[in-house]
Amino acid sequence: MTVKQVEVTLPNMPPELDGLTIAHLSDLHYGFGLYTNIRAVEDVTALVRALNAELIVFTGDLLDHTADPQLSETSILKGLHAPLGVYAVLGNHDHAFERSTLRNTLSADGIRLLVNESIRLTRNGRSFWLVGLDDPLVGEPKLAEAMSSIPSEDFVLLLVHTPDFADRSAEHNLPLQLSGHSHCGQIRLPGIGPLWLPPLGKKYPSGLRPVSSGKTYVYTNCGLGTSGVPFRLFCPPEIAFITLRVTSRQGA
Repeated sequence: MTVKQVEVTLPNMPPELDGLTIAHLSDLHYGFGLYTNIRAVEDVTALVRALNAELIVFTGDLLDHTADPQLSETSILKGLHAPLGVYAVLGNHDHAFERSTLRNTLSADGIRLLVNESIRLTRNGRSFWLVGLDDPLVGEPKLAEAMSSIPSEDFVLLLVHTPDFADRSAEHNLPLQLSGHSHCGQIRLPGIGPLWLPPLGKKYPSGLRPVSSGKTYVYTNCGLGTSGVPFRLFCPPEIAFITLRVTSRQGA
């Protein structure tokens, strides 16, 4: 497992948010492949806690669609805490399970599931918003509805499972979208890259990418678990430690 240090420069971000740190996790696919027992997940949560991020987000596919339905009642990501909270959105695999059960299970562990919802957070006296959408592949993402109560001048971070939703985010001038879903290919070959990418995970398959307008960025997390086949090749599990900057600190 690797911790990727990612610095994102967003010139229009309020200065009070400069230096905000986010631990970004995605695609655990619990119940299949690399994560079939809670001890393996505890290694992940211990590593996340050690990062001391101000905000922790999980961008979908907590469970694999092949998992025992009873696992939706299991405390999987327990023990995560952050000053600004811990939040999650649904992935396409999560739709195989009862939403209310997942919401209640996550809530019991102090994790808020956002499904076409927004929440106001405050840092250094400045308010900003975290928006979480339903999965675009099999769900019903409602971006306008989720943002309906947000003042137009306020800063917004978007959580949505599929990275290729970023083109729609750009239409709303959202500065940063955090996603997963693609597994960055999961199986990659040197000189070739990913052998396969899923629908809505092809245009922005990995890492930090600018969207066509140049005003929106999307970060696609390679994820933690596996889907389809129970292994990865040249594509290790990832936790992203993201630092937001108003101006670049490179070379400082």
